Order: sequence, then structure tokens, then C-alpha cells
Amino acid sequence: MPQLLKIEKLSESNLINTAVFAAVWGLMEISIGTFLHASKIPFRGAIMSLAAIFILVSARSVLNYKGSLILLGIVTATFRLFLGVGFNITPFVAILIESLIAEIILNRVGYSRISSVITGASVMIYTLLHGLIMQAVFLGMDIYKVYYELVLSFTNKIGLSENVVLIALLTVPVIHLTFGAISASFGYSVGRQIQKLMENEK
Repeated sequence: MPQLLKIEKLSESNLINTAVFAAVWGLMEISIGTFLHASKIPFRGAIMSLAAIFILVSARSVLNYKGSLILLGIVTATFRLFLGVGFNITPFVAILIESLIAEIILNRVGYSRISSVITGASVMIYTLLHGLIMQAVFLGMDIYKVYYELVLSFTNKIGLSENVVLIALLTVPVIHLTFGAISASFGYSVGRQIQKLMENEK
């Protein structure tokens, strides 16, 4: 693990590029993240994770030094923690873990469209589990039973069977994984385009 977290000495160009991506990601976290939090939109954490996947995957095309995505996550998380509305540690932790997942896969396994898609799916799995775990920690395990009974009660009123409810609930992880993969694939394409533009300017 210490080797994994080791960050290479940054050149001036790497420093500038890291700062640019961190600024973009940080501004997205503060603006869109704050709006989603205030509006109480369902799956707002998943929406922000899709944005994080896009940034991390596209950034990797330019930031190819060891520990690049971890450093990007640290800068962005700190930016979000101190400049966001209110002192909220949850987004800070989420950004760091998302960055660590991306670092492990993209910088250790290799950077390709396939590894990018795997990264997107992995981040979305974490996002789904994070929300479920946090609710259990703060509200207790019974919260799952409460949610299920509420959904079941509502669907019974409109004539849906319990099996249909279970199938509907199981589609949530599938939707998370699908959108995570799409965001990652799009980020990979954009990252390659950014890389080509930078090479042409040299």
C-alpha cells in the first residue's frame, strides 16, 4: 500500500495539468454538488460519481505519472471540503476513495478503454455500497426493512406484485454499472482527444 500511494516528483507541466483538472473537478463538486444536495434529488451521489469518473478517466490520458489520480483526488477533495457550502466530510471521503480506485486500475493495470470501463463500473459499485453502508451506520440496519416496506406498500396500492418490486430493486445496481461504464468510455474518448490536441501544440 505505501508503494501504491507514492507520488512521483512533478514536472512543471504535470503540476499545471493536475491543477487544471482539479480546478474543473472541484468547481463541478461545489456548483453541481451543492445544487443536488440542496434540491434533495434522488441518486445525487451517483450523479456526482458519474462526473468524477469522467474527470478521472479523461485526466489519466494526460496525467500519466505514478500517483497522479490520487493527487488529483486529494487536491479536489480538499477544495470541496473547505470551499463547499458547509463542512461536509462525506464528499471528501468519496472523492478520495474514487481516486484511489481509479489509481489502482488505470495506473496499475493499464490505461485502455476496457480498463476505463472497469474503473467506471467499480466506482459506481463503491458509490452504491457507500450510500447503503452510511445509511445503516447512522440509521441502523432496520432502515432497509423500512424502505422495502414503504416501496412494497406503494406498489401494492397500484397493483404490482412483490416479485416485480424485487426485480425493480435489482435493476438499480445494473443501471449504476451501465451509466458508470458509459461515463468512463466517454471520458476515455475525450481524454484521447485532449492528448492529441496537446501533442499537436508541441
